[in-house]
Amino acid sequence: MWNKSLLIFIRYFLILIMIFGIVINRTNLNTAMIIFIFIFLINNQIRFFSLHKTFYKIVSFVIEFIFIIVAYKWIGGYLITYLILLAIDSNIFFEKPLKHIFNLGIILQGILLSLNETLEFKFINIALLIFVVSILYLIKDESDRKLEAQMLYDKLRVSEEKLKSANRDLEVYASSIEELTLLRERNRLSREIHDSVGHALSVIVIQLGAIERTIEKNQQTAKQVTKELRKFTQSSLNEVRMAVREIKPKEFENYEGILIIEELIKNFKKLTGVDVRLAFTKKKWPLNPDQAFVIYRIIQEFLSNSVRNGKATFIQIFMAFNDYKLVVTLKDNGIGVDNLVEGIGIKSMRERVTEIGGIFNYKTKVGDGFLVKIELDKLEKLKIHSKGDNNGED
Repeated sequence: MWNKSLLIFIRYFLILIMIFGIVINRTNLNTAMIIFIFIFLINNQIRFFSLHKTFYKIVSFVIEFIFIIVAYKWIGGYLITYLILLAIDSNIFFEKPLKHIFNLGIILQGILLSLNETLEFKFINIALLIFVVSILYLIKDESDRKLEAQMLYDKLRVSEEKLKSANRDLEVYASSIEELTLLRERNRLSREIHDSVGHALSVIVIQLGAIERTIEKNQQTAKQVTKELRKFTQSSLNEVRMAVREIKPKEFENYEGILIIEELIKNFKKLTGVDVRLAFTKKKWPLNPDQAFVIYRIIQEFLSNSVRNGKATFIQIFMAFNDYKLVVTLKDNGIGVDNLVEGIGIKSMRERVTEIGGIFNYKTKVGDGFLVKIELDKLEKLKIHSKGDNNGED
């Protein structure tokens, strides 16, 4: 809290000034006075360097109060050096309210000891003493604030470590729960397959064996068994399809087009190392198959052209859904081109969007990359004939 080296320097500096003041103001020092000064200094140094218990420090402090009165009246010297030395110890060793009491006592002692002195002497000594005590209060308050801030920082750091540890534990727990849930789901699926598909296949095998045995002897019976087997097989197939539909999440069906686009971008990033960012608005609605197909092909074409022709290293794709339409914006940081002559790639993208009633626009300039903007209306049902893949250059 306090800089001990600096405090020691200040203490010895004040002691030297105090001794210097005694020497120049008292030329006839006798042995008793010198012994008294040594006792005074020994008490002061023992309190600073050796005493640790508050009670002993208080006793030493009170003794020095008395020593100052005796020393100043009997030996003389500079009053202010005695009092500043005492004020420093008061603010170092004691906390509130004891510190306030001692500081007030030091100021009163300075006033009392200077009663018989000149007005100028009183003003300089008392004003300087009050100023020093105020500075010591400010230093102590600032030190306390720093110490409090450090303690708070340490607590926050400990809390942060605890939170990190708790987060790791939660991640392990979540991973365990996820694994356990997966194992339970696999177990359920295995039972479903065993109970439904396994049973159906067993029955089919038995029925096929029966048909094999009766087909030569009684074709009519074999025909009837075959007819019943076909019905049973169809029924079992419907059960399998129903089970698959139950397993497959409804959200996947609604947003399957978007998920396929995400997979396309993920694979493209792995293969090329190009940074591709895909973002959506919070509100989304399901794409119908034709919209999903067109957007997929256009993104595929744009990614290919951006790297091959535009030498792009960063691509942004944003899909903005609202109540009536979807706006897809594709932008790269490629070299761009002025006065672009449309090639097969651009024409193919325009045709695809136009066929489902959308709007296609693009913009490019040298040094400004390539921008494509698509607007599609929100439609539930659209059917078009899928055109062949076209990876021509712009």
